[in-house]
Amino acid sequence: MAALHKMIELAEQRSDGALLTWQRLKQQCDEALMKLSLLKQHRERYHDLFRAGLEQGMPAMSTMAYLGFIGQIDEVVIRQESEVGRIEAACTQQWQELVERRREKRLYEIFGERAASRELAAAFRRSQVEIDDLLQRVVKNPMQSSF
Repeated sequence: MAALHKMIELAEQRSDGALLTWQRLKQQCDEALMKLSLLKQHRERYHDLFRAGLEQGMPAMSTMAYLGFIGQIDEVVIRQESEVGRIEAACTQQWQELVERRREKRLYEIFGERAASRELAAAFRRSQVEIDDLLQRVVKNPMQSSF
């Protein structure tokens, strides 16, 4: 039973570690998504400024500068989308690991519960045998038995 208790503790430590790792990844994912959203908003503002400038007859140099800057923002957005995808995949994989660690822990707990149940049943049977023996002695020798 002590070995099983150690296995439960070890499984719990693994489960806790997997949970912490998943929580960190989830936080990174949330931050990466927020950064991506801000980048896209920034890109849209520059697109809007660019369109407004074109409507007002923006000089060619300014047009080229806007296009270059918007292109740079697009590259950063693409890299950030890739980063978000990578973190989301890691987060999903870590979630699966967490679920597996929790299942493992629960399996050991069930084994422990069953072992405790068997021990309790065995103790009950021993106590029942003792009571039956005592009752048989009392029936055989009612006068000599004293509690």
